[in-house]
Amino acid sequence: MLAPPLPWPARVLNAAGRALRHGGQELVELDVPGMLEEARRQAQADDFGEPDFMPALHVLIESAERDANLSLLGRSGLRDAIVTSLAQRLLRIRRRRERRNGAATALVPPLIVIGLPRSGTTLLHRLLALAPEARALRYWELRRPSAPPGQDDRRAWARSQQRAFKWLARGLDAKHFSGPEAPEECLFLFDSTLVSVTFWVAAPVYGYLDWYLAQDQRGPYRTYRELLELLQAETPEQRLTLKAPVHTAHVPALRAAVPEAHLVQLHRDPRPALASMNSLFATLHRVVTERLDLERMGQANLNFTATGMERLLDARSGLPDGTIFDVYYEELVADPVGTVRGIRRHFGLSFDAEYEARLTAFMRENPQHRHGTHRYDARDFGLDDATILGRFERYLARFPRARAR
Repeated sequence: MLAPPLPWPARVLNAAGRALRHGGQELVELDVPGMLEEARRQAQADDFGEPDFMPALHVLIESAERDANLSLLGRSGLRDAIVTSLAQRLLRIRRRRERRNGAATALVPPLIVIGLPRSGTTLLHRLLALAPEARALRYWELRRPSAPPGQDDRRAWARSQQRAFKWLARGLDAKHFSGPEAPEECLFLFDSTLVSVTFWVAAPVYGYLDWYLAQDQRGPYRTYRELLELLQAETPEQRLTLKAPVHTAHVPALRAAVPEAHLVQLHRDPRPALASMNSLFATLHRVVTERLDLERMGQANLNFTATGMERLLDARSGLPDGTIFDVYYEELVADPVGTVRGIRRHFGLSFDAEYEARLTAFMRENPQHRHGTHRYDARDFGLDDATILGRFERYLARFPRARAR
């Protein structure tokens, strides 16, 4: 089953929300003034900085109301995500003001994994994060990189948030295992700009996704750099080790903001990658929407990933050879230790027996399917091989080894 039914208590709550909505009462409002005020209260601050985030906020809310068919729980979850992002914006602006006269923190050249979603980026990221000098950012600090005033409750918040979501999204661990202390994608560092693909991951906001793809990303990536510097300052000697497939679409903005970064691109046949991605999204979106439109979701993710790959190919045509190190999914699965050794050597980083032992132990303790078997089929989402291969024709011509034989 692509997306198991929600637990019965959740279904009862959503049914109550539908009944009240039909009677003209909405329990959870996605109202801008209310969310701004709630964020001010959480952050105990009131300076949002430049109002450039407001168009994104309005587009997101409009899309949520028009496209997403949100349930009561979905509305509550999206509202919480928006308020958290706004509160983090307030805290980030405060931190910027407090360090205004200080020198910017120099980044140890971060190692960043990009590539198609579901191409092995999570596995590779977690292997690279085992290096002695590496610092992978954990879920709790990515979602809330700036500590709130008073008691720092970020770990407890993340534990509670993930526990509730996994109760709702049954089967999620088999598709993508995570936890509050687990390394996660750095895409969350864009949330405080409100220009973030996180919101598409959270809910079927189709209009917002289209709008997002049309945006100039240089501003959001400057914020990304700002947050990397703040996090680097906490552990000056460690190398931030990051991954987010969304960077694939924005390599020029990423390189402009973080020119010292070492980039690794993972390659995989887009057919299984898209099927796996859509299967994951079916589980995520089922939690928040009253009606799951699998074919529309499949088309949206096909366009999103194919557009991103086209942009990456354009960017790579102007880069010197070796700027981005290429890794193939089959090679990673067949020889994870050798793959990591090759990456480290390419960028002039050490690789010793201790690190190799860590990698070997990790692979032994975390075999594939440890958390369950993930099965997927592109046809469940209205896609077929010809359609997918047609959208990725240029990519597969440039990287023919990515296509499964």
